[in-house]
Amino acid sequence: MALPKSDFLFPTILPDQAAFPATSPVTLRKLTQRDVQVYQEHLLRLTPHDRCNRFMGAICDDRVRAYCADLNWTATVVLGAFIDGELRGVGELATATRSPRLVAEIALSVEEPWQNLGVGTLLLRHVLNMARNRYVSRVYLMCLLDNRKMQKIARKFDANLIFEDGGVEGSLWPHWPNYMSLMEEATTDGRAFFNTIVGQKKPTRH
Repeated sequence: MALPKSDFLFPTILPDQAAFPATSPVTLRKLTQRDVQVYQEHLLRLTPHDRCNRFMGAICDDRVRAYCADLNWTATVVLGAFIDGELRGVGELATATRSPRLVAEIALSVEEPWQNLGVGTLLLRHVLNMARNRYVSRVYLMCLLDNRKMQKIARKFDANLIFEDGGVEGSLWPHWPNYMSLMEEATTDGRAFFNTIVGQKKPTRH
């Protein structure tokens, strides 16, 4: 199987803050176990269609709660996209060791009002960069056959898509990390920390 020709640190389409309303910039921040309630509320806000796409099938609210409660935070990096202070999109990177190499699965979710604005592409770009910085040798993502949006996003990063049995599996092979990839993640983390501190110190209006 041929490897993708391009380095997915910079995909074909690079979303930036210009892609979003000036009053609603996107802040990317890694979630921790303390954010589990916020993550759960985000998943519960997904429409039935989007929830089905996220979990590869229809699941009830209790299953969503159980998923969040059982999430392995040690093996999973969860990147949140915050708009106006609310979590509106999430990219998950779940790693699993398959000797002798490390592989990972990616899952994305974006709430309906914030779809088609580049949020999913922005999340996938940064999650793939995080995979690269963790020496993941292969990244894969799964989606339903009719999930055209996810397939479109994956193609922006030269994913190899295989269609079979009503589903689609996409694969990417990260390059080794370099100075630029490490700096990109560090800059994103620093910006998130700064925005959190500023938000906490913002004066209350009376």
